[in-house]
Amino acid sequence: MIKRVLFVILFSGLFAPTFAQNTNNQFKVGFDAVAVLNEYYKTQFPAGFGLSFKGLMAMPNEAQLTFSGNYLYFPLNSNYIIPKGENISLHQIPVFIGYRVYRQSFFFEPQIGASFLINRNKNIVGTNSSKNIQFGFSAEIGYVFNQLELSLRYQQSGAAPYQMAILGARVAYTIAGASY
Repeated sequence: MIKRVLFVILFSGLFAPTFAQNTNNQFKVGFDAVAVLNEYYKTQFPAGFGLSFKGLMAMPNEAQLTFSGNYLYFPLNSNYIIPKGENISLHQIPVFIGYRVYRQSFFFEPQIGASFLINRNKNIVGTNSSKNIQFGFSAEIGYVFNQLELSLRYQQSGAAPYQMAILGARVAYTIAGASY
């Protein structure tokens, strides 16, 4: 049921030109802080942080097409005691395409794409990594003022019960393109 509701919310933004404001092509760089929501990953990797890059291209109806990529790092929960010299971490690289619509300085942006997930275990013998690519989607809301953007997003990749569901906060700065 939650997936159906999220699907309706994501695609309702695609058909809402009344939310538009003047837009242009931009490039943004940001810092992300995320909390893991599902129990499968939450026990070992409860939170993470990373960097994001986003290109925004002006579209008809004064909206923007977005291309985004992130690097998210999830360190092992400090409650786990591992031998000295060992390190366990989770890395996620989501790549999404989205459609951003505005209502004054507020925006809504549904996104779809894929996430590259790397689970790395480093010990005395060497480093072992398991890697996989998963389908992903995201819904982001935020506020833009001058060159700064603040946003919250729900992001999910993978299939239940092993999906990676996160709630993220982003602070981004526009380094190319006009401000609002």
